[in-house]
Parts: sequence; C-alpha cells; structure tokens
Amino acid sequence: MKPFEFKLKTVLEIRVSEEARASEIHSEAKTFLEEAQKQKRAIEEAIESNLTACQQAFDGQVALGTLAHLQTALRELRGQLGELVPVVAERQAHVDVKWKELLVARQRREALEKMRDKQQSEFERGVAQAEQKAIDEMVLMREAGGFTNKLQ
Repeated sequence: MKPFEFKLKTVLEIRVSEEARASEIHSEAKTFLEEAQKQKRAIEEAIESNLTACQQAFDGQVALGTLAHLQTALRELRGQLGELVPVVAERQAHVDVKWKELLVARQRREALEKMRDKQQSEFERGVAQAEQKAIDEMVLMREAGGFTNKLQ
C-alpha cells in the first residue's frame, strides 16, 4: 500500500516558514525594545546618582556653583528620560503587535498539523483494517482449503 501523503504539505511548509519569519521579527523587535529599556535604566541610575550627590551637597554645605551644576545635570537627565519614555512605550507596543502576529502564525500552523495528524491517523486505521481483512481472508481460505481436503 502507498505511504501516507498529506495533500496540504506545501501549505503547511509555508505556514511553518511564516511562523519562523514572525518569530524572527518578534525577536528583533524585542531586542530593539531591550536597547531602549537599557538606556532608560541608565538614565534612571544617573538621576539617582545625581540626587544622591545633591543630598550630599546639601548636607555638606558645598559651594552654590556645584549645586547649580548638579541641578542643571538633573534637569537634563529628566529631560532625556522624558524623551525616552514614549520611545519605550512605542517599542513595547510594536513588540506586542509582533507577538500577536507570531501567535496567529503559530495557531495557523498548529491547525494544519492537527489536520495532518488526524488524516494520518485515519489513514493508518484504514491500513490496519485492510491488513486485518487480508489476514482474515487468508485464514478463511486456508480453513476452506483444509476443509475440502478433509472431505476427500
């Protein structure tokens, strides 16, 4: 008997490649987001460091020039952070969209694989039934042949 052949094999291969492509795009978007998050964390750490330096300046009664310089740097860092927050949000939204696209691609592939598996199971069940029928017929033929020999 001929082996099982899934008629939608080409479509399944296309769906597998679509899922792989969606996974790659999602991964790239995630990397892009992580870069922005790393920049944001660095700015937040710089702000914390600046605030600590400001606190030490207030406690030590340092020169006004140093304190003014720290305050200017703090304003600049907060401005950079303010500019970066929407970038991070935009990149997060992009990652979320790409994740949904990946899920859709995965579901489409899994649906075809499920169909293939079901058809293969039905095929194998049919093969098993045909084999059993052939065995039954051989047994009947042997028994019938033996029965005629006994009659003679």
